[in-house]
Amino acid sequence: MYRMAMFLRNFSYAFVYLTLFALAGCEPGGDSSDRAASDTAEDDKTEVVQPDEASEHNEQLVQAIAALQEFDAACERVEAIWPVTLCGELVLVHPQTRLAVANRLDPAGIFKAQDGVFLGEWPADMGVANTGFEWDGEKWAMAMLPLSDDRFSRLMLLAHESFHRIQPALGHTIADPMARHLDEEAGRVWLRLELRALAKALIAEGEEAREAVTDALLFRQVRHDFYPDAVAVERQLEAHEGLAEYTGARFALDATGADRSAVAERVARFENRPTYVRALGYGTGPALGLLLDDYTPGWREDLGTSPDLIALLTGALNAGETDSDAADRLERAERRAVDYAGDDIRTEEAERAERLAAERSRYRMELVDGAVLIIDTPGFRLMFNPNTVLSLGEEGDVYPGAILMGPWGRLTLEEGAALAPPERNRARVMAPEDLQPDADGNVYGPGWTLELNSGWRLMPGPRDGDVRLLERDGQE
Repeated sequence: MYRMAMFLRNFSYAFVYLTLFALAGCEPGGDSSDRAASDTAEDDKTEVVQPDEASEHNEQLVQAIAALQEFDAACERVEAIWPVTLCGELVLVHPQTRLAVANRLDPAGIFKAQDGVFLGEWPADMGVANTGFEWDGEKWAMAMLPLSDDRFSRLMLLAHESFHRIQPALGHTIADPMARHLDEEAGRVWLRLELRALAKALIAEGEEAREAVTDALLFRQVRHDFYPDAVAVERQLEAHEGLAEYTGARFALDATGADRSAVAERVARFENRPTYVRALGYGTGPALGLLLDDYTPGWREDLGTSPDLIALLTGALNAGETDSDAADRLERAERRAVDYAGDDIRTEEAERAERLAAERSRYRMELVDGAVLIIDTPGFRLMFNPNTVLSLGEEGDVYPGAILMGPWGRLTLEEGAALAPPERNRARVMAPEDLQPDADGNVYGPGWTLELNSGWRLMPGPRDGDVRLLERDGQE
């Protein structure tokens, strides 16, 4: 516990540092990420914290306290967005040092109260991610440290995760599917056109804005003509992460006084993400919500259990399918795509499709045809970056750099990827050559490390070269 002792021992210094930050008008923080982080425990018995590390810890503490105070103050000031308040339980956690700083006392009551916040060490058996979660029966929001230096981004993230905390209380049916069609060439082309139209609509006015919204809806209709089964999947993603990202944007706009170009820029940058299959709502959600604020105020009052943002916006603009068939719609959309550099998008996506085919072939060879470690035990959890998920169709989805956790231990993919079905209740990674743990209980495979708990073992699997995780008293 030496590392945490250093935090508390140096807190008086940290608080002075915080005061100096405030006087200087600085915004402490670091880069944030959508990625769910590794939560490798620290060895407090053998590690000695050096002076530069203690200074870094103090800085983390200062940033966390300032961010919680900033968010709580903004939460009290900003007009309510939902019937359930965003102000509530929030904890900031550093995935490597395990520092945890909360704005409420933790459920177990073991964190140390200090100047309006509560300090503790995050439990080694609990994951770290930007998320809403249940902590001993209480609903909490979590964000990873360090946070962004940019105040707008910082507040947007904390409001986004706080929305996930209240989402069950709003009565929304939460689903987290994979939009596999958004890994296909046509799906990506028409989504990128839609994003450009939405970004334009956010900063335009009058008829120009309305025309851009109509273009966005048309591009989506054409995408759904290509992939009719995608309608429900996209609606679910936008109801889950889309509403959360809109909430973050709305909150940050109101708290900082920024104009909507800050959101339009984020919608435009979303195009650069390597994959959209799990991340759709992050791109479209803020724009759809803000445009609904324009065209149908009060839309948040009665969303029901399955919010459908695109249906609400279509109805508000009376922009239903005006063309009698898909061919007419496609022809009109092709003409409108010229205004959004559609030819450039097509060229880029054709090149990406070639690269993707080679990447899929490699993953199939490694994770479908090749020898694998099969993880199908109860209580399995998969932590992943939604911006890197790749679809293999019926064979499942590929999660590069994921972290897998369960009663058997923790497997961290430093390189390579895991393959999992839509339910994410089992997974495959490339099989190790040696099944025996080392002296520390670790097993090493191609690009991954398995910290194996006592009572578990690796045994040969169903195919030649395959491996399975089993309890020691389990049957082969």
